[in-house]
Amino acid sequence: MWHEARRSERKVHDLMDAARRRAQRRAVYLAKRRGDPQQSLLLTGSRCRLHHDTVLYQATQDQQGLIPWNGKQNILIDRFDGRALLDFIREPDPKLYRSREKTEEEEELEEFVNFERYRDLIKHQHRGCRQ
Repeated sequence: MWHEARRSERKVHDLMDAARRRAQRRAVYLAKRRGDPQQSLLLTGSRCRLHHDTVLYQATQDQQGLIPWNGKQNILIDRFDGRALLDFIREPDPKLYRSREKTEEEEELEEFVNFERYRDLIKHQHRGCRQ
């Protein structure tokens, strides 16, 4: 029995030592990675040629590629703008969604849920807590 206790104690100590060593290695690794942030910057570049297209420039300046957004003629966006993919959301028609009468069981359930919802606030208010 004593041998089993000693063996399990040794296992626990080995696990704790392994965890401590792992934490130390992790700290050293993270310290190396953090280091100087300017050392981790990598800038690359390449040459490119600029082609002056006066027709395209003039079309952009004349706003020929713009379309009305959401049917509003005074708001123009580029035809490749992501906002063009947003749909127009209408307000729901109240005639279609009439509220039905609640049963007595539903009213009791709603009262219970409201009680549970505000129970902590009432308890804290009773104790004198402001927040």
